[in-house]
Amino acid sequence: MNVIVDTNILLRFTVGDDLAQAAIAEKIMETSTELVIPTQVFCEYVWTLRSRYKQSLETIAEAIRAIVATDRIVVNDDEVQAGLMMMDDGGDFADGVAAYAGSRMASGPAVFASFDRQAVKLLIGCGLSAMVPD
Repeated sequence: MNVIVDTNILLRFTVGDDLAQAAIAEKIMETSTELVIPTQVFCEYVWTLRSRYKQSLETIAEAIRAIVATDRIVVNDDEVQAGLMMMDDGGDFADGVAAYAGSRMASGPAVFASFDRQAVKLLIGCGLSAMVPD
């Protein structure tokens, strides 16, 4: 069976803080023919692991890389890699995804606008067009 994985399945599989749900999540992750993980699931996953479980960016990035390297996993690789690149530079996964996805959706050259100065600095460092509006 092909399964689209929600954030809570991915979290239970990774964290295992609810033993019954962790066992079910593990079964899904190990027995499904294909596991589709939408990019927004990774955005929620990163946010939850950072805010609730206090995990480091490095630990989370390592977990995501292990997940996407698994056979049978289907992700939007370009978006996930953009998010991971931001995390590698100390930034937010979702900012990297939003800037990358937005640039692909725009009909021409576009600039990522945010009041988050650190995100803008990191995006510029990654070669993307970004600005803090005034």
